[in-house]
Amino acid sequence: MSNELSIITGESEAVLRGYADNSIDACITDPPYGMGMGDWDHTVPPTSLWREVYRVLKPGAFCLSFCSPQLYHRMAVAVEDAGFNIQDQIMWMVTTKMAKTNRLKPAHEPVAVAQKPYEKNLKYNQEKWGVGLINIEQARVPWDKEPPKGWVKGGVSRRTFGADGKTTGTQAEFGKVDANPAGRYPSNIIGEVQAEHQKYFYAPRASRKEKGEYNDHPTVKPLSLMEYLVKIYSHENSLVLDPFSGSGTTGLACKNTGRSYLGIDMSEEYCNIARERLAFGQLPI
Repeated sequence: MSNELSIITGESEAVLRGYADNSIDACITDPPYGMGMGDWDHTVPPTSLWREVYRVLKPGAFCLSFCSPQLYHRMAVAVEDAGFNIQDQIMWMVTTKMAKTNRLKPAHEPVAVAQKPYEKNLKYNQEKWGVGLINIEQARVPWDKEPPKGWVKGGVSRRTFGADGKTTGTQAEFGKVDANPAGRYPSNIIGEVQAEHQKYFYAPRASRKEKGEYNDHPTVKPLSLMEYLVKIYSHENSLVLDPFSGSGTTGLACKNTGRSYLGIDMSEEYCNIARERLAFGQLPI
């Protein structure tokens, strides 16, 4: 199928009222952080906006929202109050930010990972709605050498809390299993403290060349980061919503990974930049 890439200028809450219930597969967005960068950034998006996002998403669909460490709690609570279940927090590690007075040097941005409640169970929901299960296989981290062999089997079931858990064991007791040759299971930290691991997850801030010389948006996310999130939390040929599309990096990530995209932003200037990026694709970097 052909994937549609749409950019709409308007206020997201109002625009979304024109869309049917349970019609969109995922929401991945980088909204205002409430940090006072401008009139558009005076507060985090209200619960009323997230209720509209909740309504249009299919049961079991994921909603990812970036935020600042200072106001993450307000973002997460607003999303939760709209009806979503907070499932995880992803940490995007960034080492190129400037230190601030009387504070540690900022080195991460959190991402709230929420999910609309699913019907019955995940398998049923995935078969009915096409969403609900995260897409691990498209985001595995490649092995740099031969994949490990002979791990003790049943690691997930043994890693439990309380008296019933058993975190130790042998191959004789549980059997053995080889590592998945397609790569490591991705983690909820995008970036690693150890230098030797940074090549697997680290997503540097978008450079001027990646953004495009015509793009003056102040908070452009790196394309590699958005592609990574899109691949995990949506499936190919699905429709991804971004109610704060800015200069369209999430849309470009959808274009590059075979998803459709619905981007909404109040700024006609940024919508035009996003349309240009989607029309011509990413410049070589």
